[in-house]
Amino acid sequence: MTVTEPTPVAPARPGSLPERAWAALSPVAIRVGWLAAIGVALPVGLAGMLAVSDRAPGGVGTVAAAGGFAAVCVVIGLKDPRWAFVFLVVATFLRPAIPKILPTTDPFILAFGGVVISALAWVRGRPERRIRLGVIELAMALYLLWNLHSILQPHEYPPLLNPLTGQMLDLWRYLIIGTVMPFVAYLVARMIFGDRRSLRFLITTLLVCAAYSAWVSILQFHGPQALLWPKYIALRPNWPDRAVGLPNQPQVNGLILIVGFVLCLVLMGVEHRPRWQRIGLSVIAAGSAYAIYLTHTRSVWLGFAVVVVLGVVLAKGYRTGFVATAVGAVLAIALNWSTFTSKDRSAGGVASTNEVFDRLNANTTAVWAFAEKPWSGWGLGRFVSINTYHHQQWSPETPWNRGLGIPAHQNELGIMAELGIVGLLLWLTVIVLISYRLIRAFVDLPPDGMLGRPLAFIAGTAFLSLVMAGLFVDLRLFDYPNTMVFALAGAAAGVAERFTHRPLEDPLAAGRARRAEIRAHRARKNP
Repeated sequence: MTVTEPTPVAPARPGSLPERAWAALSPVAIRVGWLAAIGVALPVGLAGMLAVSDRAPGGVGTVAAAGGFAAVCVVIGLKDPRWAFVFLVVATFLRPAIPKILPTTDPFILAFGGVVISALAWVRGRPERRIRLGVIELAMALYLLWNLHSILQPHEYPPLLNPLTGQMLDLWRYLIIGTVMPFVAYLVARMIFGDRRSLRFLITTLLVCAAYSAWVSILQFHGPQALLWPKYIALRPNWPDRAVGLPNQPQVNGLILIVGFVLCLVLMGVEHRPRWQRIGLSVIAAGSAYAIYLTHTRSVWLGFAVVVVLGVVLAKGYRTGFVATAVGAVLAIALNWSTFTSKDRSAGGVASTNEVFDRLNANTTAVWAFAEKPWSGWGLGRFVSINTYHHQQWSPETPWNRGLGIPAHQNELGIMAELGIVGLLLWLTVIVLISYRLIRAFVDLPPDGMLGRPLAFIAGTAFLSLVMAGLFVDLRLFDYPNTMVFALAGAAAGVAERFTHRPLEDPLAAGRARRAEIRAHRARKNP
């Protein structure tokens, strides 16, 4: 049998210099072109929406222009779930300031649906990026089902939002904001933010939102109000003596600023950056710290203080900014001690009692409600009704009318009153297990780089700030902080899973494995 030798193929000629240059630059050119198209399409679409919105009667122009702008975002988001997630974060951040595209639908609801569709389509072609579902996801699913069960069951009182006006709470929207969006953000972030380039999408977006929050918070007190947008920050803030930011709520604004402050200090200390970036990050960090003071909200100050202390203790290699902040805060308090301990909230005092009385009475009402219906609770969104018809008093020294008819001012007590012990235990399971994963990520990840321990530090401090805020407010009413923090937690968990080449162990699974090892050892020792 004759074996035919393969005909040798002549090597390809390198071609001319322009051809070789284009061959080398084509991937970069395509990427830059795509980013440029996005950078042009979004501003042009927004400008078109603003230009057309006032030219048609009855709001038709606003709907049409917003719909066209949304269509551009849909095309971009469906191509890349990272951009879809950016649009969700921005739409949620801007929710109080932008109109509804449809009469009954907020833009962030549409953006949320786009994230789900885009992520499912993206991961379908990338099986290596699929995530393993464990006990955390099971607890999330059970908690969500328990909320759905509560919505569908009849209850004694309606879901009031404002007892003075009779305004009702939209339970489905309440469920999406407080439960569905943060849980999905955690899962999607685990999938799509597993490398440095994709993580930059999330961090840059959160940093821009924090910088804008600091900007409008400072302008609210010290700048020309003509530069403020949206105008309600200057004309009708819900708390005129506090920095309310774009959310028009000082607690939410404070959470955004704390995360932005931590991001700036970590980014400056972890990796070498150009001088202009370091200057910009320093300005944002200083502005965020001052804006946190301007919130004049003690729970925000407490969360900020805890984060700074953790930075001093744990932020090895990037703790300089935290140390400087701690020293500056201690000196400022010492020099203004009489003002700090006064009852004047607008001047920075912490000794006012009215807000304390509100929380004491509301928390007493929550405990009473739990004692009356301990298993399934009074129904999702019913706390305002309970606090109106069954308002309780902390003590005879506490004015009875303080806290009457307000929402829950302690997240877990509100859940306990509305969803009973079952709902509370499921929620606490989610919180504890995510905290465990973040601690494991901080221990397992390498100490350097944004894909290392600094990312776990950012996510951990953000998650702790959110949990601490829940000691004073009902977190289920806040959309942006929930989405922001759970996304950071999911990104840190996903990076840790890929670094260790295994899913992070859940405590229950780790306990079962440990007990199995002990039984096997005993069997070998005593056959």
